This record gives sequence, C-alpha cells and structure tokens, in this order.
Amino acid sequence: MGFDTKWMTGPGYLGHFFALIAGALLPFSFAPYNFWPVQILSIAFIYVALKSLTPKQALWRGWWYGLGVFASGVSWVYVSIHVYSHTPMVLAFLMTLFFVAGLAWFFALMTYSFQKWFSQKTLPLLGFAIIWTLFEWLRSWFLGGFPWLYLGDAHIDSWLAGFAPVFGVYGMGFILVLSSTLLMDWQWKQAYRPGIALLVSPWLIGLALTPIQWTTPAENGEIEVAAIQGNIAQERKWLPEEIYPTLEKYRVASEENWQADVILWPETAITVLHHQAKEYLKYLNEQGKKHQSSVITGIPYQQGQEEVHPGAYHNSILALGESSGLYHKQKLVPFGEYVPLPQSWRGLLGFFNIPMSDFLPGESDQAPLQVANDDLQYQIAPFICYDIVYPDHVAGFAKDTGLLVTISNDAWFGHSIGPLQHFDIARMRALENGRYLLRSTNTGITALINHKGQVVERLPQFEYGILKAQAQVMTGNTPFNIWGSWPVLILCFGGLAMLLLRESRYWPSTNSQQTQ
Repeated sequence: MGFDTKWMTGPGYLGHFFALIAGALLPFSFAPYNFWPVQILSIAFIYVALKSLTPKQALWRGWWYGLGVFASGVSWVYVSIHVYSHTPMVLAFLMTLFFVAGLAWFFALMTYSFQKWFSQKTLPLLGFAIIWTLFEWLRSWFLGGFPWLYLGDAHIDSWLAGFAPVFGVYGMGFILVLSSTLLMDWQWKQAYRPGIALLVSPWLIGLALTPIQWTTPAENGEIEVAAIQGNIAQERKWLPEEIYPTLEKYRVASEENWQADVILWPETAITVLHHQAKEYLKYLNEQGKKHQSSVITGIPYQQGQEEVHPGAYHNSILALGESSGLYHKQKLVPFGEYVPLPQSWRGLLGFFNIPMSDFLPGESDQAPLQVANDDLQYQIAPFICYDIVYPDHVAGFAKDTGLLVTISNDAWFGHSIGPLQHFDIARMRALENGRYLLRSTNTGITALINHKGQVVERLPQFEYGILKAQAQVMTGNTPFNIWGSWPVLILCFGGLAMLLLRESRYWPSTNSQQTQ
C-alpha cells in the first residue's frame, strides 16, 4: 500500500526481532487490556513478514513471532512454578522459557505450512486464514491441548461477538485473520469496492447477529444465586491446621444464604477427600433440602475399592440439597493436576509434588447435575477451572442444560494477568452457549455472567465476599451447541483441499524457489 516494510520483514535476525515484537503485542488484545485492534496490526505484520522468505526461513520467522505471543501472554505460569511451588528463581525462569518456546512451535509450523503450500496465485489471504484457524484447532487437542489466546476470545465485546453463538471462537478468528490480510494484500487501486465490501461485511453481519436471542428464558426460571469467594491464601490452603477453619468459613457463609436457590463454592473448597467429609456433607445436604437450596462445591474425590480405578483421585464437583450429581474434571492441567511419566519427575523438584497433583480425568459421558424442586426442574452443566477454556467440550456438555457453573482456584497465579484472561474466556463460553454462567473462585474473579456474555455482578479480587444475584435458567440451544466447531473446520479443510489442488497446477513454475 505504498509503505516499504522490507527493512522490517526481510530475511535475517532483524526481521525475526520485529516478528518477536509483533507477537508480543498480540496479547494486549486480551484481558486486562482488551485493545483488540492490535490483533489486526500484529497479524498483518506476520503475514507481510513471510512474503520474501523460503519455507525454512518462514519456520523461524513464525517461531520468533510465537515466542513473542506466549512470552507476553502466558508467562504468568512463572508465578505458580516459583512462588507457590518453591522452585528456585533461575530454574523457574528456565522452565517458563521452555514452556513458551515449546508453544511457539505451533506458529512456526503454521508459517512453514503457509509458505510451503501457497503462492501468490492461490489466494494467499484465504490460505493464511485457513492455516491459522486449523492450527488454533490443533492446539486445542494436541498433547492434551492449550486453547489459550485464541483470537476470537478477545472479541467478547466487539462487533464480531454476534458470531460466537453461531460459529464459536474459531469462526471469529478466521474472520479476524482475513480482515487483517485484506488490509495488506488487496489490490485496492484496481478493486477497492469489492475489497471494502469483503473487509466490512463480516463486521456488519456480526453486529446484526448480536441482538438475536438463540435461547429463551425457562418458565418460572428466575433463580437467586450466591457464589462464595473464600480468599484463602494458596500457601496455607492445604495445611492440616487450616482444614477446620476453611470448612467453618464456607459453612457459615452458606448458613447466611439459605434463601438462595443455588449456592456455589470454589474449586476444592473442601480440602479433605470426599469420604473423609461424610458427616459434614450429610449436614449440608440436609440443610439444603430443608431450605430448598442447592449447594454445589469443589472437592477432591478418591475412588473406592468397588469402583473402576480403586484409589484414583479426581478433582470433582459435588451437588447437594435440592441438586444431585457428581462430576469429575475432564481437562486436567499437565504438571499441575497430573504429572506425565511421574516416575521420572517426582522427587526432582517441589514443583512436581504440589498438593493434589495426581488426578485422573473424568469420563467423557458424565451426566449434568440435576436440580429438582416444586417449581422448577433443570440441569446444570458443571466445569472446573481448565475445563472452561475448551469451546467444544463446553458446547457439547452444555447442550439442553439450563445453567452453566464453573469453579476455579486462580490463586495459583497471584496478581498476574492469567486470572483475568481466564475470566474473559468464561464470558465467551456463556455467549457461545446462550446461557447464564455462575463462577466461583477462591481469590477471584467470582461473577455472574448472562447469556450474552455480559457481567451481571462480580466481586473484587483478593477479598472475601459473597456474590448475590438473580440468574435466569434458559431453554433451547445455540447453533454452536448443536454443531460445535465442525462447520468451520469442514469449511477450512475443504478450502485447504481446494487451494492445494489449485496450487498443484502451478507447482512446477511458481514454487521452485520455495523448495529449500
């Protein structure tokens, strides 16, 4: 468009340096900054920065870009490794660097694939959007997945938010990448009108979709909810002398709120195993029934001898009182809730021996929690911490339920930006599924989010408090509940096949210079 960027985007370390900076800017589109336009600049830069490179050079250009993204956006894992797991500072820094450098390979392989397969004659704008979307999807499941910093998650409050209940974050990310590349690569002088139409139309369509009500309030479905934020210091949470004070804190908080239809406690609010708290749980169950209230709490669970995996531990949610059900967390945090190859790691560092770091994931066919009283019967889809960041996992489990609840203990990440990013991801899940979401955490952010992803009420971080609000049980399903991400993925795979077939006609003449 007339601005010479060759000095920033050419081969060599100077180009890699600017790619690192461009990548580091991308997380500023997410919480707590929420300046989403920076995404367009960041993506446009890396797209232009590949033009003069061979596939091998593009591999390293993408790696430096990815290093910037994850070093800027997820290096808060250092807090849990050093502060709360007592790993020496230098070693914690190296472990964090290893983590973000490993994640950067997703971008490296993405840019390599793009430069290897697509030429200027094969609609590179479309190809780049397809490749980006497919690599976001790959990151959601490869080696357990790390679905963090998805482009779409930054658009909970933008015009693109209208697409969330239809196509989810992958579809929103696709539109964002296409918009970014259009700005840099469209032949504006020759075809500015179709260029402007392609650029503006998706945003206007997203805005038009925003007011659509995909789900509807259930009859007599307004309920009173209470979410307790215990604010128990992470370094003391699992100490034996803290067990009774913790149980008393949550019991007293619930006694003061029996008028609520649903009382939600945080992840592992009860710090003893399920079978060790039978009398305490029996009391809560009786009081809940007496007051026609549901108590839903996080609790560690150990399988009995008669169960499938005797002695195995789960990070779980238990429903008592007017609700019933037991849910075991499915999406576990590696090196946080389970240690791969534990015989090789345990004993080397305190980080690999943190409390409750030996969980087993729950089965994929678990039932939602059931709520039944005289006026209203409905199902609750429960999620524990990391569960909520997986869009398709949430959509499948939330289908036909009336309310979402998620519990967490983000105290592991202190005052970093991690818990704030986590909170906005939860907001996006509420919007995608067209349901209210009640969130209870140990140190924050505890909140009620409505079916449009908007915050109804929230508590400040790092303070004890009880959130009281009115929620609405919803009926029906969004398109994303029904189809998940498959429509977007099918279109991307189909588009990829089409472009590769088209490219094969030009391969001998146009790609000979890109075979290194």
